Amino acid sequence: MPLPHRTSESDLVLPSGFDDIVRVVDRHVVDRRTGVPTTHRRARHRLPALLFTRERPTGTTSEGPTTGGVTADDAGRGEPDPALSALVHVYHHRLVRLATDETGHLVSLAPHAIVDEDLLGCEPSGDDTGAQDGPHVRLLDRVARQLRTTMPDGSGTLRLPEFDVCLAVLRATIAAGDVAEERRSLRDHVYDKCARKFGFAAEVSAIGNELGAKRWSAIIKVFTTPLAFLWRWLYGRRIDRGRRFRWVGGMLDEPGRSFLNASMSLRDAQVRSRSQARADEGTTADAGAAASARSAASAMAARDEAVVRQVLLTALIHDLARAARPPVWSVRGPRRRWPFVLLLPTVGGEDSPSRRLLNSVAAVSEETAVCPLFVLGAATTDIPPYAAALPRPGIPGQGVRSGGPGATARAVGTLLAAGASGHPVEAVCTVPLSPVPDNMTGAERPVVQRPVRSREARGRDWLRPGVAGVVASAVAAALVAALVHVTGFTRTHHDPPAKPVSRATDTWCPRVGTGERVGLTDGSDRCDLAHGLYAHELRALERQLGRQNADVDRTEPYRTLVFFAPLSVGSTSRRTVPTGFQMLRGALLAQKQLNDLHLKTQMPIRLIVANAGEYFTFGSHGGLNTRNHSRVDVAHMIIDRVGRDHIAGVIGLAQSRPESLQAAAELYAQGILVLATGVSGQRMVLDSPVSYYQLSAPDERVARVLASFARRSPRLASLAKVTAGHTAPAAVLVFDPRDTYFSVDLKDRFTRAYGSAGPVYPVPYGEASKQSQTPSVAARVCALVSSTDGFILYAGRSSVMYDLFYYLQNDKQCHTHRGQIAVLAESPAPHLIQHPEVMAQQYDSLHLFYNQSGVPESRGSFAADFKKVYGVAVDSDAAGGYDAVKVYFRAMNDIMDTDPHFTPSAVVTYLQLTGLTDFVGESGITTFGKGRKYPLNKEVDIQEITSDGRTVNDLTCGAVEVRAAPVTRWGPSGDFICPPDD
Repeated sequence: MPLPHRTSESDLVLPSGFDDIVRVVDRHVVDRRTGVPTTHRRARHRLPALLFTRERPTGTTSEGPTTGGVTADDAGRGEPDPALSALVHVYHHRLVRLATDETGHLVSLAPHAIVDEDLLGCEPSGDDTGAQDGPHVRLLDRVARQLRTTMPDGSGTLRLPEFDVCLAVLRATIAAGDVAEERRSLRDHVYDKCARKFGFAAEVSAIGNELGAKRWSAIIKVFTTPLAFLWRWLYGRRIDRGRRFRWVGGMLDEPGRSFLNASMSLRDAQVRSRSQARADEGTTADAGAAASARSAASAMAARDEAVVRQVLLTALIHDLARAARPPVWSVRGPRRRWPFVLLLPTVGGEDSPSRRLLNSVAAVSEETAVCPLFVLGAATTDIPPYAAALPRPGIPGQGVRSGGPGATARAVGTLLAAGASGHPVEAVCTVPLSPVPDNMTGAERPVVQRPVRSREARGRDWLRPGVAGVVASAVAAALVAALVHVTGFTRTHHDPPAKPVSRATDTWCPRVGTGERVGLTDGSDRCDLAHGLYAHELRALERQLGRQNADVDRTEPYRTLVFFAPLSVGSTSRRTVPTGFQMLRGALLAQKQLNDLHLKTQMPIRLIVANAGEYFTFGSHGGLNTRNHSRVDVAHMIIDRVGRDHIAGVIGLAQSRPESLQAAAELYAQGILVLATGVSGQRMVLDSPVSYYQLSAPDERVARVLASFARRSPRLASLAKVTAGHTAPAAVLVFDPRDTYFSVDLKDRFTRAYGSAGPVYPVPYGEASKQSQTPSVAARVCALVSSTDGFILYAGRSSVMYDLFYYLQNDKQCHTHRGQIAVLAESPAPHLIQHPEVMAQQYDSLHLFYNQSGVPESRGSFAADFKKVYGVAVDSDAAGGYDAVKVYFRAMNDIMDTDPHFTPSAVVTYLQLTGLTDFVGESGITTFGKGRKYPLNKEVDIQEITSDGRTVNDLTCGAVEVRAAPVTRWGPSGDFICPPDD
């Protein structure tokens, strides 16, 4: 009987070079650490997922765009092709063979699961188990079943305790009650499904036949009842408070270490996603507010579904990692060298089940220390944007072939070897297959010839437990001898302690308790600082950083600038993209353009990226920084690299926090200049050292401009009403009470500047707020806006704006309010600035006005170059990073005329004595220095996102032209006066 989905070998012809790729993949399927010496193996390793694509037609080069406008990266990734699905099925047939004994049954050669069309449908079975599950839960359950049933002979049974517990939590039927009752019911359900039951052996039970049924039953109850109760209680404690399941609370942003509490949140997320899915199935498409509300609800349901999928997948990978590395005394160890293979023949569009599964695998594999899951798929409809091209197999002119027969197979081998040895690799890589058929190779060849040979059971495997016992005894004896030596019984002299050998990654980019890797990288030192939801964006910038730094001739004089900012988020955080990405993009573009000038006298620039971690926690240590309880201090790392990298100064910071001000103080102690961008807290300029400067306007000026706009803007007045007894509408001011350096400071200054023009109603909300508190905050804000017909002044951090906007959009009072609700923000979410159409698509009940510290010319060369390189729109953050590098470039070129060997303190002296006058930047005309820490009359703009998703400028104040008077009036006819700059 033929196998299901079996390809007809008589009709299918394989692409040229596919047989070579299969042999490379075989080596890593037989042994996931193949080719890696035992002494060079790292604990953290993972094989990247491989996605078959089709090579683009001839004419696409690797050096630039083709005539069709295809970039080099896109050309390297190939293009989707539905016919590639058959190749994955071909490799699936390679993983099984007929047994050689008389039974003739199929034997699995490596544990594997294939997610084919039938499994993607994932209809619930006839029984009640899983009938209420979503397709994502049933899909992972069936993948786990396939992995269990395809374990090779002699390799033991695959146990998945974490996955089984999480699956039991989702499938538990619990009656509604108070929290304690639901926790108890959930614990009992998990115990009944997953725990090993307590009971007597069959031999002992046989004694009851002689004593009589009633007497034996009484004896059993006397002894087993208390033991069973104790066993159940111990199991519940171990499940709820044990170390094994603490990661679940971290993924769900649930405080405490209770697994049962986290499980309740997981079940809530599952219920919400399934309820919305059923609601979407029962509604028809229409337009208007109802469609927008459903779109926003569907987006949150998709987020909940992704969370459930990632929790289950993380539990599965944890179990697979333990199964792949049995204890040293286990006889199964030598037989489990293979990875667990997941085959995805049809990776389709963004909403397809296989694509969603691949998205979760890519995200989870980057967060786990060891991932023994090897994914092999085919892009049939679309290629995921995070899928990277294969590394170039060679460098022309260096004696290594960069093309020719077998080039793709060599590149695949290099990539898999890097992942097996523990080096950072992309989570998903495309493998472009030749469109040219190999007429000499039919589909039956890889199926029949050279099949995957997993290691069979051998007699000497039983020596492993014995050797482990001998080694353990020897180690114990050595420890006793060492203890005797340390206590001084046999010591006659003091030996100098051995100096530990540390790796470069441990020194310059250590991994901290939040899961982030903080520290420094120049793009070529294997320090991967990317972590969190937007890690792929930072990795792309790190690669660009490495390429541009490689172009700097380090045999000639040069100087290095350090971009210092929070560029990652912790594993337990749900916060959005760090604000420093746009600034870093602007700094990289400035470095490239300035180094390409080739002036007669100029100082080449290198860039180093320094990640301070989420909330700038690890950017400094001690003093004002009370968050950092580790020994990591990124500012001190920068100081240690001053001489080695010829560092001239620091740019960035990006956030007004006590931790960033403490970092500026540490750098000041070593005479290093800090030129901050995106920083507005007033204390940053009042309490900072003399070596600190910033390119953005401080809160005092921003608050005055916001207050003037709120009092007099005709656009805002059309969305709000003036309160009786006042001259301006009421302001519902959302702020973070714990953020004293930015949010509280802005609140106080805006309230003072707004004066008695209109009432101000403060509402606390910030980064430390729990997700469960956000709906009540939104309800309070909407109630105040509804009762006062006022507007919202958002003085919180941009990272938590999305959460609040979602609940404002779905609140009844905000949704039924007359017209839209005006929101005036000092720090909007970066994604809304880059994609203003999102406001009209997802938050049509809100109308956003936001502050910018200098808006670049949208039709200028800088905006065009930025869009061409990065594919996103430019904003004031990008302009700030661009201008910061150019300020250093001008200062260093002036200094090197008289002091070619200058130190960082020379740049500080330059700004203190000479300063900068009428510097023409993309963020405006800049004049500062000579005792002034921020630009005089800095340009401040307020922009508006209209109802049709366009961005218009409503206010401009400050210096916008060289040697011209600052703009002092704003409004449709210049009717209103700009607040003066002190």
